Amino acid sequence: MVMRTSTRDASRRSQTGMSRATLRELNSKTLWSEAKQIDVMASETASDVEYAESYGTTSVPAKQDEEDEQQQKKQQQQTSQGNGGPGGSGGTPGEEGEQPKGDAAEAIVGYMNGSRSHPVILAIGDRRHRLKELEEGDVAQYRLKDDRQQVLLHKDGTYISTRQDKVLRAALVPKQTDDSQQKAGPQQSGQQQKKQKTYGQKSARDDNKQSEIAIEQNGTTTYSRHGEAYSSQKGGSDATTHWENDKKKSTQVTEDHTHIRFKEHRIFNDKDGNWCTSPLLVKKDQYCKEG
Repeated sequence: MVMRTSTRDASRRSQTGMSRATLRELNSKTLWSEAKQIDVMASETASDVEYAESYGTTSVPAKQDEEDEQQQKKQQQQTSQGNGGPGGSGGTPGEEGEQPKGDAAEAIVGYMNGSRSHPVILAIGDRRHRLKELEEGDVAQYRLKDDRQQVLLHKDGTYISTRQDKVLRAALVPKQTDDSQQKAGPQQSGQQQKKQKTYGQKSARDDNKQSEIAIEQNGTTTYSRHGEAYSSQKGGSDATTHWENDKKKSTQVTEDHTHIRFKEHRIFNDKDGNWCTSPLLVKKDQYCKEG
């Protein structure tokens, strides 16, 4: 393909081929994430700008902060529309061409063939939340600074951190079913149905939360489960293993005692000695496998 251009046009394209921008908000529901709006130069705002993320990683930066002046304008706009209206929730307050001034994530924007009409975001960073003061060779992932959720690969080891009032959970999730496969109709009997091509995938969080094979930690308990077998460790030196979530089929260790229990039969130890709630008999163990 032959492209004709002038020296002046080539110079302009080279000078305007890259820009820095502030990000108002990102939309992650599209096949490629898109910035709803980015502000580049004064009065230059682009909408629905594609974000070329690397394969295997994705993120949604925090929205742009609102300054006090912007918040006051939004409140005034909501008041002027009355209490029964939608509240003026759409758009950026202010006159046409006015750009918000609050702190925001920042983007590096490339323009295909130097055309300002075709921007693509190449990278996004956020000074508000970036993990700082790492050491040479460190690799990290992180969320918003107030969340304190981090994964750090350090020379001493791997550190996965989650705030005490949140959940740290690892689980096996079921294989994704191909619900796009349609049943063959009467005229298609015996023929292989073509699969409908799908794009993208959703978070496995809901399947993770429902999984019966999992390890979970929160502010009070460390818990693991594999099918009907459970174990938990709580603050105050309470460690328990049990079956079918039934404490009557369990072993337990606390600060004051240890016990083995099956329904109403118990063998336990405390500072005063060894005890049982039923007579002890000598019998071959037919349940545990040897070796």
